[in-house]
Amino acid sequence: MGFRRKTAWAAFEAALKRQTECLAEMKQIGETALKELEMNPDKTAVVIFARPYNGFVEEAHMGIPHKLASRGILVIPCQRILQAARIVKRHPQLFGTFITNFSCGPDSFIIGYFREIMGRKPSLTLELDSHTADAGLETRIEAFLDIITAYRKLASKKRLAGKEQTFLPARTTLENGMARVITSSGESIPMTDPRVTLLVPSMGRIGTEAVAAVFRGKGFNVVANPPSDEMVLKLGRANTSCKECLPLILTTGILLNYIQNKKRKDEILVYFMPTSSGPCRFGQYHIFMEDLVKRLNIPNVATFALTSENSYLGLGNEFQLRLWNGIVISDVMEDIRSMLLANAQNTQAAITIFNNEMSLILDEIRKGKFSHIEIQLGKSAGRIRRIPMKRSPEEVPTIALVGEIFVRRDALSRGYLTERLAQKGFATMCSPIAEWILYSDYLVDKGLVDCRMTNMEKLAFIVRKKFMARHEKRIKSILSETGMVHIAPLDVKAIVNNGFPYISPNLTGEAILTVGSSLAEIASHACGVIAIGPFGCMPNRLSEAILNQAMVSEGKLATDPNNESLQAILSGMEHLPFLAVESDGSPFPQLITAKLEAFCLQAERLNDRMRAVRKKDRFYFGAGLSRYYGVTNSYAAQFVPSGKS
Repeated sequence: MGFRRKTAWAAFEAALKRQTECLAEMKQIGETALKELEMNPDKTAVVIFARPYNGFVEEAHMGIPHKLASRGILVIPCQRILQAARIVKRHPQLFGTFITNFSCGPDSFIIGYFREIMGRKPSLTLELDSHTADAGLETRIEAFLDIITAYRKLASKKRLAGKEQTFLPARTTLENGMARVITSSGESIPMTDPRVTLLVPSMGRIGTEAVAAVFRGKGFNVVANPPSDEMVLKLGRANTSCKECLPLILTTGILLNYIQNKKRKDEILVYFMPTSSGPCRFGQYHIFMEDLVKRLNIPNVATFALTSENSYLGLGNEFQLRLWNGIVISDVMEDIRSMLLANAQNTQAAITIFNNEMSLILDEIRKGKFSHIEIQLGKSAGRIRRIPMKRSPEEVPTIALVGEIFVRRDALSRGYLTERLAQKGFATMCSPIAEWILYSDYLVDKGLVDCRMTNMEKLAFIVRKKFMARHEKRIKSILSETGMVHIAPLDVKAIVNNGFPYISPNLTGEAILTVGSSLAEIASHACGVIAIGPFGCMPNRLSEAILNQAMVSEGKLATDPNNESLQAILSGMEHLPFLAVESDGSPFPQLITAKLEAFCLQAERLNDRMRAVRKKDRFYFGAGLSRYYGVTNSYAAQFVPSGKS
């Protein structure tokens, strides 16, 4: 800025001094207001709980503080929401009004915590959007003040404070790779104890069963919850505010459904709930589940959370490598299943063969010996390859399904898109779960998460990554013998680099992965991209806003500027086939269905271009086919015209 460092520091110190004085003055004003209030026991005050950019701004709060003040109520704004909520709960003259916005992600959980703190004490929540009517606010404020008056009269006759809870929820501990459960009675037992059941919530049948198989191999008694249905969704909605995102609602329904319909009286249940940090509500899931169990007084139910902040290393490197194998296999097998749905001559017979082979593979995943897993994968690949197909796999148009990891994997959440697209002749290739695991490693490598490791732990981390890369390459190489998947190992650094022009890597989370992988797949492996996520998901809305602008020829060419085939494919095109979908678990409305139809027409046209250009490109034939579709040269030879190398 053209100033000397000394001058800059002086300016900073002056600003800091002014800010400190401001905060001290605000605190003093608040203390004075409370003293004056307490000198008049008949008066009440309303504390405004809100984020400063909407609750304390004239343009946003629709005059709510003035509506209260004009009725003779002292109004006190505060920013430390949960901390101040506990003070308001205890103070007989203070009552809370929470101002929020429709679909505010951060508030979706905070409002629930706020209400839980308030308990039986009245509070008012006002959710504003551009359609909120002023008259409606007036009515609700009047009703709230009447309730406060009635509450205070009742409180003067009868103490409303509830009894202290003596219920102790179960909890889990993890020390030196050993997981234990502390029961509601205080007994500490290993999580592998026969009395303990580990419940793995469904996030796609194949992936969930693979994760469960890995846990079984380590001695856990595991239940892989089947895919969610309407009943689970309704149960989840009944026990949440429904302001939270869809994965939280479904996982809540899964837990309560198991407790109500399947849990034995003597059973100790542990709910597997991984967690993460960053600009996403996922980090609050396990906290919500713990509060839910405590609120409902459910004994011997605990959550077990592994975190992405240390790349899910809680149970040790060996377990993590086994888990990695299971996840990579499930990712590839999910894509193979999608190809069978779209292209098998007899879909039902093909899926029966697929399910049988998947059961054999899961059994080897449970046993854990990688050499035996390789053998079984080879056998299964050979059997799947012999399934009669309508046409060669490389002729089948492919749609890339990206977005929030749970919704894109869960059949109910994604509106059974894989099956719907298969009926139209499209194979859906879903962004892999393994992408997130590698991204977690990337964040650790780049120091973008606070992960403190000893030198030995760093060495083990490096060694594990090498084994992970080797196993991924080997698994994909074997399964490519089916001729249905492309073999390229995941390159998270390249994905992040694709998204870098639009999102800073310092903004961690799925948004940069969604943007980067969308640009990587379109016109290379996929003729269209669908980005799907929960209704109101912040990272998904960010990536949607970016991709609506970036999914053009210039955006794609920037990822591979020297690719002549790509230039030929995109010649004369401007917008690339892209569709963003938000899901709340309900069937898609007519508008989304219509957009999906138009999207499929655009994707078919791009697929025709891709096939036409590649047929002119010699590199496409023979060994080049393996680059695009991951098939071996022996399989590719079937498509090489005579006399061509």
